[in-house]
Amino acid sequence: STKTTTSLLDCRNLLEVPYKSIISTLCKRRTGHAAATAEQVLHRFETRLSSSSRNKYDNVNIAPYLHSNPPTVPTYNNVISCWFYSNSDNYPRHYEPNYFHDTNPASNILYQMLHLYNLDPENMERIRPDYGSFNMAIASLSELQKNGNGFRSHQAIGKTCFDHLSTMIQFYKDGYEDCAPDYKIFLKVLNALELDRRRGNWSLARKVLEEMLHLSGTVDSNVYWTETMHQDASEKRDNKWKNVNVFPRTKDFNIILAMIANADVVDQEKLDYATNLVDLMEHLVKKERSGYDNESFSNRIVQFEGHGNSYNCKPDIFTYNTLISIAANAGRPEVAEETLKKMAKKSAAGDFSVKPDKTTFNTVISAWARSKTHSSGDKAAGVIHLMQKMADEGDESVRPDRISLTSVMNSLISSAKRSRNAPLQAEDIIQRMEQSKDSHLQPDTVTYTSLIKCWGQKGGLKAAERAEKIIDTLHKRYDDGYIECKPDSYAYNVALDTIAKSGVGDAAERAEAVLNRMKNLFNSGKTDLAPTTESFATVMNALARSGNPESGVKAEELLQTMHNLQNEGISNVEPNTIAYTTCIMAWRNSGHKDAGKRASFLLKKMEEYYDEGLHDLRPNVITYTNVMEAWISSGQHDSFERVKAILDHMIHRSKTVDSECAPTTICFNVALKAIRLSSEPMKDQKAQILFDRMKEMHESGDVKVKPSIQTYNAFFSACALTEGSPERRRAAFSIAIKAL
Repeated sequence: STKTTTSLLDCRNLLEVPYKSIISTLCKRRTGHAAATAEQVLHRFETRLSSSSRNKYDNVNIAPYLHSNPPTVPTYNNVISCWFYSNSDNYPRHYEPNYFHDTNPASNILYQMLHLYNLDPENMERIRPDYGSFNMAIASLSELQKNGNGFRSHQAIGKTCFDHLSTMIQFYKDGYEDCAPDYKIFLKVLNALELDRRRGNWSLARKVLEEMLHLSGTVDSNVYWTETMHQDASEKRDNKWKNVNVFPRTKDFNIILAMIANADVVDQEKLDYATNLVDLMEHLVKKERSGYDNESFSNRIVQFEGHGNSYNCKPDIFTYNTLISIAANAGRPEVAEETLKKMAKKSAAGDFSVKPDKTTFNTVISAWARSKTHSSGDKAAGVIHLMQKMADEGDESVRPDRISLTSVMNSLISSAKRSRNAPLQAEDIIQRMEQSKDSHLQPDTVTYTSLIKCWGQKGGLKAAERAEKIIDTLHKRYDDGYIECKPDSYAYNVALDTIAKSGVGDAAERAEAVLNRMKNLFNSGKTDLAPTTESFATVMNALARSGNPESGVKAEELLQTMHNLQNEGISNVEPNTIAYTTCIMAWRNSGHKDAGKRASFLLKKMEEYYDEGLHDLRPNVITYTNVMEAWISSGQHDSFERVKAILDHMIHRSKTVDSECAPTTICFNVALKAIRLSSEPMKDQKAQILFDRMKEMHESGDVKVKPSIQTYNAFFSACALTEGSPERRRAAFSIAIKAL
């Protein structure tokens, strides 16, 4: 018990306290409290051994404490093992360890061993960590990560495991054979790095794999991608490492590939590395089959314990599918398709383990869909035809499914602007899906939405008409029992966007009708069709594009409707910066005499909302610029003064409230435009003042207001339109010449 332990430790009459026996007894309990007590005893033992001046328990000066049986690596490993088998990922509550390097107890003790050893390597050789120390600490961290327990950030576990492995390998390379890592430890670290998915972890995993290749004597970790087999520079080193069986298996390579595929950014460099990694796997398999001249390496290809097969790093279907995914993420669909052809060729030659499956084909199709090249639609269609051909020849496992055909449609979206036939090809795919007797091939809401997008890229009257018709089709099919065709807000929003950007004269009226249909269906109980912020903003955009004198009035009514719905508790319909700015744009393009006044009113409301903490209503430079343009289009006699006041307000507000509303070159250009279109007789002088202010701000370091070609053109135009006597106009001409 803890009380008995304390009594034994505090007993002054004993010549030598049996610390290790106490620790061993405690560790047999394999509970968190027993492990914590054992760790305390071990720490007290170590502290007394290192103490030379004062014993805190006796509070008297004593000589250095000597013991015939000091703690050794097995003693520490016993405590680490107790922590591991107690399933304690963290220290018990209200317990504070005497040292702290890590929240995980097993890892914390390992760090403490390293700390004490590094302070005095010669005298502390007795506690230099060995294989068991590192293995238990890494295993404990791995269990913590798998179980998802504890307070520790899981994003640091992979890095900690990597650090422990690196230290272990360094000890081994320094000649300590009891630190020789085995395959299981490498695999644990690779899995830990993959699970936490931390940025940059793939590069750490890469180092782990390269070390496996290096230690196994397979390939030099610095040149392996050139397919140069590793030749040991030192016979002594070869002898020392000959028993380290850490030859990487297929799953180890696949872990690295999967981490690359899931990286935030997959570029050409990562694709090249992944390609070379797969080439290396093929190279090693080829070498293994043909035999090795290097006998020492041949001896390393031993039977894998418990599996009965030699170490195998042969690429499998997961390997190639992941490589295809990496190529897709890197924007290289041609590499993805080339890999597919390579798989098909190997399969035809008898290697059925890499026969392309549906995932393979769908990923290649997706790669072409995301490429947005001129031929992406045709390339994706070609892959579909190959799938269909293989299915017709008896391989039903690769028959195109809904995902395949939807991916092709997405590729057609990318090429629709450049290919006149893209929407028609998409329509043909939809028709084939509708006629299919296979329920898994029936088009769903996503498929029809992709068709609307394809027409949206094409634009024109046909696009607007098809968007409306496809929405009707969704409703009809859903009513006929095709539950996968249930219309939703997203499909409606895509249709609204297609109509708004179609360029037809009645686009605004069409968009309003679709939005009204949404609202009516939602009010009747169809919650999946609740209008969203995007729905209203898109219709306001259509109104802004229409140029109708009443477009501003209608847009503001929609904005008020959004506020009303929000007040009723409807979610996802809150007005935001885009909605307000689009409404202001509708006023700007309306040419209404009140355009400037209403735009300024809306801008003031936005500023008030933002100042109250509603950051989704933060006015930006585009907002302010549209208000300025609204005053110009209103044709009021004081439009220039209003525009100038807004510009001054932007400068002041950017210095006191919101730096993001600082004016840009475009803002000054709009102000110069206001001068040119105003009835001001002294246009040149007002333009000169504005132009000088702009240059002064730029010379003071404001890079956002650098005069552009458009600035000079607007300035010269204002000077040219200056009215008055010949002398006055000559003076204006001189101002323009001086600006050159």
